[in-house]
Amino acid sequence: MAASWHPLLDPALEALRREGGLPLAKALNARGRHHEAAEVLDRRLAEQRSDFDAWFERLLALGDSLSEETALELMSQLEALRDEHPEQAAIFRNLGHLKLLMWDMDGAERALRHALKLDGHDARTLELMGVHELNCDRPTEAKGWILKALSLQPKDPRTLRLLSLALDQLEDHASAEAQLVAALGADPNYFWGWHTLGEHLMRQGHYRDGLRCIHKARSLNSTEPSSHFILAEIMAEQGHLDIAQGELHSLMLTAPDASILSEAQCLLGEYRRDMGDVEGAVSYLTLASETDSDNPNPWVALGDMAREEERAADALRCYREALARDPEAADIQVQMGYAFLATDQLEGAEQVFLKALENDPSEYSAYLGLSECYRHAGRTDDQCSMVKEAMTLAPEDPDVWNAQGVAHELSDRLPEATSAYEKAMELDPGHRKAANNLGFVLEKRMERGEADLRPRAVEAWKRRLLICRDESQSLKKSTEHLKKLGISEEQILHWLNHETAPTL
Repeated sequence: MAASWHPLLDPALEALRREGGLPLAKALNARGRHHEAAEVLDRRLAEQRSDFDAWFERLLALGDSLSEETALELMSQLEALRDEHPEQAAIFRNLGHLKLLMWDMDGAERALRHALKLDGHDARTLELMGVHELNCDRPTEAKGWILKALSLQPKDPRTLRLLSLALDQLEDHASAEAQLVAALGADPNYFWGWHTLGEHLMRQGHYRDGLRCIHKARSLNSTEPSSHFILAEIMAEQGHLDIAQGELHSLMLTAPDASILSEAQCLLGEYRRDMGDVEGAVSYLTLASETDSDNPNPWVALGDMAREEERAADALRCYREALARDPEAADIQVQMGYAFLATDQLEGAEQVFLKALENDPSEYSAYLGLSECYRHAGRTDDQCSMVKEAMTLAPEDPDVWNAQGVAHELSDRLPEATSAYEKAMELDPGHRKAANNLGFVLEKRMERGEADLRPRAVEAWKRRLLICRDESQSLKKSTEHLKKLGISEEQILHWLNHETAPTL
């Protein structure tokens, strides 16, 4: 039951409640109050099932919570309408919208392009094409579609926010902020406009202004769990794990449903792990697995912890539990593959890496896993082939370049291996494995007569030394190699006490 003071919080919304219908649903969606919007829209569609604008808002009201059962039910209804009205572009637009929410990118694009053939000037379809491109990590193309949509609806706050997201990905941060300001000028009650502006400002280091914007968003909707997760993520990225934990505890006070509560507990477990509190991490992760028995994420985190502690058998058990809850998760299968590798079960590792690629052909980490399988099996040509596949998919990933270096080294192509390791270090100056491999390959070339490589070898082992110091790893190997290269113990201690490892 609403308290007597609730209308005072949002008088504009209360005025719309008296009118009801589509304007109220749009206002509720703008405020991120999707559950309430869905109730209004369901009543509307029960009276007029072919109201295509109401369908668009109903799909917006799904937010990020779309179960398979709900998706199939809505798909059935929309397909029935499509069969009744095959000439209506809006039907295909809404089908494309639903497929976007289901992450069926190919199906979404087909439906949206058909909608554009029927009506090439529908702003919502153009906007959804922009969303499709954003989801496919193509911000330049997304910007083009969104600008076309804005040419038809120049003050639409949702479209302006989407343009801001595309510009942010293109690192045009000033223009991204300007679009968010324009969106809020068009609708001062736009929840995600305020929230995204707050996120943007905080990532630029403007914490006070960013928090003001997020608090403004929360004044419009205090029950949106995503707000707490996003703010926790930003704080964790900035190293403020104590504040990140506070955000999740605040979320837990709102008594969210079991799935949301489990995710919060899982993140708390991961933060505890990052802080070195293994016992606390296990407690939270175990609690998360009990709170929502269908959630695979606590089991994945427990498996990752077991792998880090070189408890491969425990890791395999945890990954099996995770896959029992999400059988087609390619990323979990990749982690399981590496656990198999740690126990020298090459056949099992190969099977799960191949299964990961079957479920998601873009999972390039599976190709890296296969390259390791074939390296252990002495199948050098197959190893090189797998690294090549990974390189095609992720040419800017330092792990791929490190694997490329390993493949070159095994083929006795030492200069090429050196270049690959150095590229990995360029992409990630803190890449311990690449620094290690670079040191070894340079020493190997020195043994073959390239004495002038000594300074580069020293630099590689020095880099590894500082990385190991910062990661609380053993310094023994780095120290031994530096001494072998003629570096005194006093110099090594000086580096450890006074120098910092390069970062991006």
